[in-house]
Parts: sequence; C-alpha cells; structure tokens
Amino acid sequence: MACLRPLRGIRYNPEHIRLGGVLAPPYDVISPAQREELYGRDLRNVVRIDFGLPYPDDVAGRSDVYTRATAHLGSWLELGILVRDEQPGLYLVAHEFVAPDGTSQRRLGLVGRVPALPWERSEVRPHELTLRGPKQDRLALLRATRAHTSPVWLLWDRAPGLGARLAEIAEGQALLGGRFDGEVGWEKVLVWQVNDGAVLAEVDALLAPATLYIADGHHRFETMAAYAAERRDAGDADDADSQFALVYASDADDTALVVLPIHRMVRPRPGLPISREDLLARLGGAWELEPVADPVASLARLGERRAAEHAYVLVAPDGCAVLRRPRRDAGSRRDALDVSALQSEVIGACGIGESELRESALDYTRNPAEAVEAVRDGRAGLAFLVSPCTSQEVMAVADARENMPQKSTYFYPKVPTGLVISPL
Repeated sequence: MACLRPLRGIRYNPEHIRLGGVLAPPYDVISPAQREELYGRDLRNVVRIDFGLPYPDDVAGRSDVYTRATAHLGSWLELGILVRDEQPGLYLVAHEFVAPDGTSQRRLGLVGRVPALPWERSEVRPHELTLRGPKQDRLALLRATRAHTSPVWLLWDRAPGLGARLAEIAEGQALLGGRFDGEVGWEKVLVWQVNDGAVLAEVDALLAPATLYIADGHHRFETMAAYAAERRDAGDADDADSQFALVYASDADDTALVVLPIHRMVRPRPGLPISREDLLARLGGAWELEPVADPVASLARLGERRAAEHAYVLVAPDGCAVLRRPRRDAGSRRDALDVSALQSEVIGACGIGESELRESALDYTRNPAEAVEAVRDGRAGLAFLVSPCTSQEVMAVADARENMPQKSTYFYPKVPTGLVISPL
C-alpha cells in the first residue's frame, strides 16, 4: 500500500525571491561549470546549501561546505528568504518543460514523505546499486543541516483517478512558481500546498493501491535511511521527522514522463576491436551488421526494432552500423534489457568484464553526437548508441528484486532541488 506522509515544509518566500533563480538540479548532475553559474545566478540559490563550493582554506568541521550550508539555511530562515508552513501538507508540483523532441509537456507530481528504511524493509522499490562516495558526502550534509533539501524521485503505478484529481487541484492559484533554463530548453514549475484534511484523505485513498518505485535518487534515499538509523540509535525522542525521507512522486504512465538513453563510449585499450567486422567476428553468428551513413538518424529508428530485436548503433573507426540480433527468452528481467545484452554480450566480446566496468572502462553521454565525435577524434575506441529503457522495464526489474546495469536510465527533466525542504 503506497502512502505519502504530509510535512511542514520549508520553502522559498515569493515576496523576496524569484523562484526560477534559486532552484538547482540535483547535485549529482551538476557539472563544475554549472555550479559556478548557479552561484552567480542568485546569491540565495539553493546550490549553496545542497552542493556548495569548497575553498582551498577550508577546515573540516569549522569552515567547509557543510558548515556554510548550515549557516545559509539558518540565516535565510531568519531573514524570511525561506519560510516554514504552519500546517502540514503535501506539495503539488506542476513541471512544464520542452522535451527533446521539441514538444511542450506538463508533469504533475506530489512532494511528501515516506519512512526512511533499508531496502529490505522499505515500501519503496529500487532498481540500481549505489556507490560509497556520494553517500558519505550526503550523510555529512544531513548531519550538518538536519534537513532534506533534494527529494528522491519516485514513480507510482496503479493509482487510477489520482492524476485527474491532481489536475483539478492544479487549476487553483499556485503558492509559488518560476521559470528557468533547463537542460534542453525552458522549464517552469508551479507549487501548491495541499493541506485540507478531506483532500489529503482523498489523495491517500487514490494512491493506496499503488506501488512506489525509485526513478532517481538511490544514493539520497540510502543516505536518508542511514541518517534515520543514526537518530534511532541515538534515542532522540524529539526527532521523529528524521525517520522520513523527502520524496517527489509522479505517475509511471504519465505521457510527460521522459526517459532518455545513456550512450556508451569504450575507452581506447589494447585488444579492442578496430573495425565493425572485427567486432562482428568476435560475436559469432547471432549478431548482424547493417552499415549506415548517419548514426544519429539511425538511432531515431531503433525503436521500430525494439519488440523483435536488441539493436544498437555501433560507431567504429571505420564507420557506423546497426548491430542487431533477435530477442530470445531471457533468464531474468535484467537480462531482457537492451543495455544488459549490450553489456554482457557485445562489450564483453571487447574483452571488458564486470571488474573493468566498475573501474570505468566506459564513458557515458546523453548526446549521441558527442559519442560519434569521441570515436572520430580518438577519445573512444568504440561507441554504442542505445534506445531508452521504459518505466515499465524499470518497475519490472525492481519487482524482481534485481538491479539494472550502471547508467541505464536518465529520467528527464530532473526534479529541481529547493522546491520544498524537509527540516529534521
């Protein structure tokens, strides 16, 4: 049974700020150059709390990114830049954006809380493994600020009627909103607080039949669960808020849910295939090559083959081709994925095993032209352009308690950091 718990959120005060200038992407997709740009966009941008810049003279625990984050959060509350709502509620977010195909889209989601528990006890289902480094950083930030600044993105399934009800609520006057430049084009967010008891009960009943799945933010969720365990072990009876994770949930079947592919670039290494035919020879008779002149245009047509074949656009030093083989019964939900067959069979035939994958034998990009150029200028020995996974595939892997290969999904656009902060 799915349930989102209300919270008394901290949010920006529209009397003092322009929301579009103070939001930021999640920390793990911010480049160094973008972080500098966010710092310059507005002195009150949430990046100063969630992903602050380190300085050469920092002293751990006295003057560092975490102590500055805590100072910013406290001073912005004192100055009224941030305010805390008097009544608990859920926060409805309308996220308007330009999709990569140029169409305008509008996605509705709810910000609330779920219990912050280890995966084996959680009502939320994951689909990927995590790395230790990012979790250490996020845990240090949580200990310092005692606040969740960036929600984990969840998907719900089987909640008939919920989307229509949220659309009705979104017809009213928004609490705050703003427009900003996103990854592809403009983005706009509008936020409402839903605190009427009858409406909350209605939303709760509509969501109850669903299951919740992580779309983005596995590291953040695990960090929130680790912090909750710390507070339980400390026996802090007044720290009930620490036992919940801040989440944003949206409909897995929403037509405005965009999943982008992440293309693979194989770093140059001894023994790597040097031509299309060389790779085909290593793969044996199951795979076929179909030479193509325009790899990016060919990528756009891969979806036509999806039901019957695993297919990728191979970019090699001697040219490009569609690499394909018929689908067959897979041993698991994970094995049925295009990226899994690519990793285990094709990249494996290049002499790259699981240990090499963990040691960064591959580079990744969402830009197919960048992957093509990387092979042409020698930064990559080979590249593989792939089709995106679907939300149904993500949920199927999660239901099977399996994990997708690294960098399998990129849900777009990301949920901005700074919409709602959950104090702990």
